[in-house]
Amino acid sequence: MKSERAAGNREMAAEIGRLRRPTQSAWAINQWVRSDRDGVEELLGLGAALVAAQRRGAVDALRELSGRRQEAVTRAAAAVVALAAGRGVRLSESAGREVVSSLRAAIADEGVAEVIRRGRLVAAAEYSGFGPAGVFVVPDLTETADTEVGEVGAETADESDVDLRTGADAEVSAADAAQDAAHRRLNDAAAALEDASATVAALDDRLTGLRAELSRLEGEMRFARRALNAAQEEHQEAKADHRDCVLRSAEAHRVRAEFDR
Repeated sequence: MKSERAAGNREMAAEIGRLRRPTQSAWAINQWVRSDRDGVEELLGLGAALVAAQRRGAVDALRELSGRRQEAVTRAAAAVVALAAGRGVRLSESAGREVVSSLRAAIADEGVAEVIRRGRLVAAAEYSGFGPAGVFVVPDLTETADTEVGEVGAETADESDVDLRTGADAEVSAADAAQDAAHRRLNDAAAALEDASATVAALDDRLTGLRAELSRLEGEMRFARRALNAAQEEHQEAKADHRDCVLRSAEAHRVRAEFDR
């Protein structure tokens, strides 16, 4: 926004300033949407399938889709929580419930589904009635096959209990997923620590050996330097003695030459 204002685009800066910052649960869902498109489409596809089954009056299909809906919400909520944990954000208990309610609303309401599909959710969504396309929050269907479609579409007396149980199941799955992610992270960290410790120990042993070798070589170097100094002194003395001998020999030869004449 500062860059827009600095560039003189005050209208754009004002638009950016008016954008709402996503809640923690909305942020987590948006992150999941961007990282798992297949999972998102699988979840949101249930909404269209439920509409089609309701319009056909397909009770068996509604029963199957109801079970799939609960499984899909639980699985998706766990994926959202785990992804957030993997990115350093631990969702609170209330945020976990908001994730579940938003995913359920996305299945029941095409408008919510479109916002989530675009990754633009800014706050938790809820669904408490019939959506724009007549999609309802499907309860567990335990009625017989001759249950009329109107009765299937109505909210059952234990709808709230089913919702609470579904939310609790999702929170348990999400917590388990987060625990698994934390356990994997702990194992990876422990393995890295073990490798690093082994490397340090090996280098320490090598360094100790090198220090001992250096100490031995330094002792040999001191002995070699003393030997070098002694050899240099001997060489100088031998060189002087050789010079004296050369001079003495030359003098002796000169004296003898005098007698020969």
